[in-house]
Amino acid sequence: MAHPLVRRCAGWLGADGNPLRRRMDRFEAAARVLLVAAFLVAVPLLVPAAGRDVYMAAMRQVRQQQSWREVNAVLLQSAPRQILGFGSMSTYWLPARWRAPDGAARTGDVPARTGTLSGQAVPVWVDWSGRQTGHQPMTAGLARIRMALAEFGTVVGIGLTLLALAGLLAMAMNRRRMTYWAMEWASFGPRWTTRRWPGN
Repeated sequence: MAHPLVRRCAGWLGADGNPLRRRMDRFEAAARVLLVAAFLVAVPLLVPAAGRDVYMAAMRQVRQQQSWREVNAVLLQSAPRQILGFGSMSTYWLPARWRAPDGAARTGDVPARTGTLSGQAVPVWVDWSGRQTGHQPMTAGLARIRMALAEFGTVVGIGLTLLALAGLLAMAMNRRRMTYWAMEWASFGPRWTTRRWPGN
C-alpha cells in the first residue's frame, strides 16, 4: 500500500488513476507536471549563470578597488561630548586632513564618534587619489558571498514565479469548474427538487 504522502503527490500530479477526473482536471495535472519540469530544467541552467555574472561583476570591482588604502585622518575639530548619558554612539562629520596613497595632502569631513578630540586620528578608506570611498574595498570573499546570495535568490525567484503561475492556473480552472457546475446544476437540479418521494 502506498504511503499517504506518495498518494497525495500522485493525486496532485494526476497520476493516481482516478476515473472521475475530467478533462480540465487532467489538463491542470499536466500543467503542474510541466511547471515542476520547468523548475528542474531552469534551476540548473539559470542559477549557475546568475551566480557567474554576479561573481564576475564583483571581481571586476575587486580589481578596480585594489588601490584603496586605509589612512589615518587627523581631526581639526573636536566632536561634541556625551550629554547626560545619551548620544554615546553618535557620529559627527568633522573636518580633518590626511595624506593620500600617492603622497598628496587632502582635507575634508570624516565621521567621528562622540567625544573624539581634535588631533586624534580617525581611520578612513580612500582611493589612490585620496578621495574617501565611504566603505571598505570589495574582497574575493565578499564576491563569493554575493555569488551564493545571487544563486539562492535565483532559486527562490524561479520557485515563486512558478508557484504564482500554478496559483493563477488553479484560479482559472476553479472558475471554469464553477461555471460547469452551475450549468450542470441548472440542468439536473430541477429534476431532483421536483421528485416526489413515497408518502408525500
